[in-house]
Amino acid sequence: MAKKSTALTTNYNPDLAQKFHEASQKKSDIQEFIQEFLVQFLSVDTKTAYIKDLRFFFDFLKSGDVTISHPSEIKSFHFQLYRDHLLERGLASATINRRLVCIRSFIKWAVAARMMDHNPLDTIKLPKVQTESPTVAFDDEEVVTMINAPDIKTHKGRSHRLIMVMLFNLGLRRSELVNIKLFQLFQDRGHMVLRIHGKGDKVRLVPLNGNVQGEIQSYLDHLKNNGIDMGGEDYLLQTDMGKKNDRPMDGSTIYRVIERYALGLGINKSVSPHSCRATVISHLLDTQNTAIRDVATFAGHANITTTERYDKRRKNLDKSAAYQVDFDLKKA
Repeated sequence: MAKKSTALTTNYNPDLAQKFHEASQKKSDIQEFIQEFLVQFLSVDTKTAYIKDLRFFFDFLKSGDVTISHPSEIKSFHFQLYRDHLLERGLASATINRRLVCIRSFIKWAVAARMMDHNPLDTIKLPKVQTESPTVAFDDEEVVTMINAPDIKTHKGRSHRLIMVMLFNLGLRRSELVNIKLFQLFQDRGHMVLRIHGKGDKVRLVPLNGNVQGEIQSYLDHLKNNGIDMGGEDYLLQTDMGKKNDRPMDGSTIYRVIERYALGLGINKSVSPHSCRATVISHLLDTQNTAIRDVATFAGHANITTTERYDKRRKNLDKSAAYQVDFDLKKA
């Protein structure tokens, strides 16, 4: 009796064949390599940031009449001259390092993919990053004044108030806030929580206290009373009353809201949405004496060193640890 064949039989797939054919073709444009490099990242925000930083680098090279079509054509002096150019522009060291690290990641990927036999950037040093963030924080009284400032008789005022309530209570990043959809709000073991998609596609659950829940419900009631019936896939923050957003609110709007109310109230500080995040962390660590690991989890920090940098009120000498040193010394 003849044995049955165990070989797999498949039908010809012309679409798949075309994809294999396209993938096998020799690339002649650096943008094609960039797109292949980006495939490894899941986060849309990460891809957007890498595209932007790589574009800066290749535009810089083009301005010096250098056109790159393959990663192997990038030389160490290209990278070094770009580093020096960024330094001469006076950019923050963190910004410079982010742009340079992006290029290094691209080259490391090319080496790992055997497009290059060595990494020409390994010997080039990056500038030292300042450990102290220039971000300033609000004090508790300023927070209350800011949140109460908008005119909630208008849709814009209600939106501005909710923006500040969410930032000052939850310590959200600007990108996290504008991308919140209603399905991310739900009950979990007796808690109303918000599921946040943070940096690097990390997910964290943030419980909502009664004040935040009340503000969100008030905002949703306001929308419903104006003919906007929200569903799970709708963005929480709605730009206007005309129709529902089909995309997130522009992040620059969040920046302008914080700047506008700070200036209007005579708060003479260089502030941003990140100031709100620093304020929450400082409030928890300094005023509420919350354990730093709990604050790090709340803020979505993988390392508590990052959390410590956000504490902007620790310069209070009255609370210096120096006063806690108490050896039983004899008088000199």
